[in-house]
Amino acid sequence: MAKLLAYYSLCPINDIREFLGLSCDVGSGCIINTLGRNIIQVVKLSNQKLQHSWTSLERLTSKVVYDFRSERYVGVFGSRYIRCWTADQIDINKAKRVKFFRNILELLTLDNGQVLVVYDDGTCESLESAVVTRNEDRKHPDSIPCKPNVDPTRASIQQVCTAVTTNGDRLLTYFVKDLECSMMELNFVPLNKENLKPVGEFRKIKLERRERNVQLVGQCIVDGSGGPSLITIWSDKRIFAQFLNLEEDYTAEPQSKSIGNFISILNMINTGQPLSMIGISKDYIAVYASNLNQEGATLLLYNVQFKAVQAKQFFKVYFSNSRFWVCENHILLAFGQTLAVVPFKISKEQLSDMVGTQKSLDLPNYVDNESINEDCDYNEGYSFMGHLVNTVDRIESTDEEQKTEKFKVFESLETFEESLRIVYRSNIQVDIVRDETLPEDVVQMRMMSNVDRSIGPLIFSENFETFVNELEERGFCEMEISDKIIPIMLEANATLDIAKCLKRYSTISERALVATLKYALACKEPQPSKVEIPDIQSLLLKCSDVKLPDSKQKEEFSNQYILDCHDISDQARNDLLNIVLSCSLNRSVMLPLLRSEIELNTVLDLLDHLLFLLIDPVAQLMESPTNSDSFDSDEKVIEWITLLIDSYYQQIVLSRDNIVKEKIVTLKNTVERHIDSLRELKSLAPKIQRLAEGKGRDNERQSNQWYSVETIQLY
Repeated sequence: MAKLLAYYSLCPINDIREFLGLSCDVGSGCIINTLGRNIIQVVKLSNQKLQHSWTSLERLTSKVVYDFRSERYVGVFGSRYIRCWTADQIDINKAKRVKFFRNILELLTLDNGQVLVVYDDGTCESLESAVVTRNEDRKHPDSIPCKPNVDPTRASIQQVCTAVTTNGDRLLTYFVKDLECSMMELNFVPLNKENLKPVGEFRKIKLERRERNVQLVGQCIVDGSGGPSLITIWSDKRIFAQFLNLEEDYTAEPQSKSIGNFISILNMINTGQPLSMIGISKDYIAVYASNLNQEGATLLLYNVQFKAVQAKQFFKVYFSNSRFWVCENHILLAFGQTLAVVPFKISKEQLSDMVGTQKSLDLPNYVDNESINEDCDYNEGYSFMGHLVNTVDRIESTDEEQKTEKFKVFESLETFEESLRIVYRSNIQVDIVRDETLPEDVVQMRMMSNVDRSIGPLIFSENFETFVNELEERGFCEMEISDKIIPIMLEANATLDIAKCLKRYSTISERALVATLKYALACKEPQPSKVEIPDIQSLLLKCSDVKLPDSKQKEEFSNQYILDCHDISDQARNDLLNIVLSCSLNRSVMLPLLRSEIELNTVLDLLDHLLFLLIDPVAQLMESPTNSDSFDSDEKVIEWITLLIDSYYQQIVLSRDNIVKEKIVTLKNTVERHIDSLRELKSLAPKIQRLAEGKGRDNERQSNQWYSVETIQLY
């Protein structure tokens, strides 16, 4: 799943047309900001502090990049001069100028540290090669190996970038816009690994469709699952994808090449206004466009593989002139007179997180033209045509072998479909569980796993279930639903519903897990048989401004002990604490939350419980529906032990309390015993292997038990 975090403004921009661009710096989380034609800044994104700054007397014509091989900054001045300087150089005007005899359009830094020089005629080469061959370009301009690909007087080059294929070949891609007819064309070519010069002819794809009154509004290159792909968005809100195949013949006219396959329709933006888009990660693109009501703008992350929008960020004002850059996990968006920084996170892809996220409440009850793919060359489909011949089962036999062979032919289409339905029913495992809270005449079909039978079906109490169903219908994902419902369940002391929630949803936020862990540790008194659950109106009023419990409210959880009583039958396996400890989590996010939310004494009590789970041969954690096949209780316990010790490492090391020392020593001895056991098993493995292979101990001398010889010292 992808997530956009809160954005912030990095610096103002006087004129976006004079803004040359951004590039990644050598420092982690730092960018090189070519703010104007004469100003260069190096800024750290995390704290927005200025690391370096330079001003030049000459005008820059391209963004400044960092050459990782020579460890110098490289800038283009006047399109034909290059200067290189180090980070500690104060005045860059004193740096040596290197003159070129071709106009330089842009500099790019590759992931291997090389700097790619792109000329305005569409050709390119590495910076080292360009410095060596620049004199040859001056002496013999007609004998340049790479022939010009673009006439700079008739067309302009836009969105220059590089991509890597699955075979490891590097591609140079850019879009060429005709200045007369505004027609857009994609040009791409493989590059030589040494000097980064084009290998062979440029492949070209003309970005046009046969339909009338349809214009191109956005295009970019994205690193897809099968390699780099061309993504285009059109004025009718359709998205097309075309895989860039080097083996395909592109010698024909570009008009004959297709823009790819239609993948989906983007209904949530206004494609009547210009938009900007860029590939930010594998199978992900970022799109900045106007809202449907033409009030404000939207920044969204679109997954090309799943064909779904996974994150959105809204802006109050829309600007038609906008540009994108990506640095590590930050999207840098220049619009108007602002340079905005939008951090994003892309976690492990889980289809369960996307279930219900693309629903809409105003679904049309008719089939419109958006559901028809007009641009595909061939639509696969199956239909039954003709009439089946009425046949009977016949038996063929031979006198020699006395074997019977039966050939069955379906007599009608209905018989064939009925047999298919029987096969489908035989391969689907369904558990039928009666929910006593529902009326007798109401039947609900649900697809969910009941790993632990003791807590019953994973269906909440009536009010909670109604509230959750409403959230699912509105398209909320699992993490959003759990963040809204868990605090309300904690307030209502609905222990059983909390346990079902943790097992029903596979993606729970770390903050919700910490809040539930505090609740489980605080439970000491027996639970009442009937908990107080708010009505549905109260739940709907609380869902908008619900917050997780604050760690400072200590009077709410005054007695923090291991959970010793719940309304669940089997305490050893099914208590709420063990369910919380079985949930999956992100270690880096969980560490600061544990430090701030849970006290050291509570951590020590939790370590005792984890040590009991590690030693006791019967007690273990429960698996969840999503990891029942690969869940290991001991591995999860060790993960929690290391997490708790790391969260309070300094306090444990500096503590002089004997109880703390005893607990740490006990953990150390337990781990050492486990290590010794593993070593014994390792030494025993060859003997077991010999026994499994049937090899005895023939070479060893057999002892005779009938008599023994002993030596006795008399004097």
